[in-house]
Amino acid sequence: MDIVREFMSPDSFWTLWFWIAHVVAWSMASHFAMGVPYDMIVEANRETAEDGPWARATEAMILAQAFRFTAMARRFGVAAAAAVAFLLSMLVTLGLHTDIEFARAVATILGPLTLIYVLTVRTAFRIEQTHARGAALRRMIRTQRLQNQMIGLMAIAIAVAVAVWEVMRNIVPI
Repeated sequence: MDIVREFMSPDSFWTLWFWIAHVVAWSMASHFAMGVPYDMIVEANRETAEDGPWARATEAMILAQAFRFTAMARRFGVAAAAAVAFLLSMLVTLGLHTDIEFARAVATILGPLTLIYVLTVRTAFRIEQTHARGAALRRMIRTQRLQNQMIGLMAIAIAVAVAVWEVMRNIVPI
């Protein structure tokens, strides 16, 4: 029971689980742009021939992921958008208006991850529309990875700012 109490601690920003979750979320989002490991992109770019084994495997994986994301977006897009909007607005409302620090902590992780997912789906639709192949396809994934890294950097900065705000609020009551 103590583990559950520690996990749901009101001091969410100061528990180890919160920062571990942040590190895992942003390292995964940075390494797996659109579900494709970045080392595959690097290996495919190192090959001299455009039809080498790494290039073919990487292209196949990117196209499969693009198909998967676009198919899911077409099938569940509206319902998923409504559910995510409800969840995020609930977390923000609970965090800001009822002073539940746990809700603020979860919102600082899920909010930016939602933005990354939206950009990923957008990239998948762009791949489908442009019929990109080869180096152009890998460039789109590299751009997606850079966007993921920038969002992750801003998310960590915001989480630190909110954590500092929590400390200041506890020291000097508002």
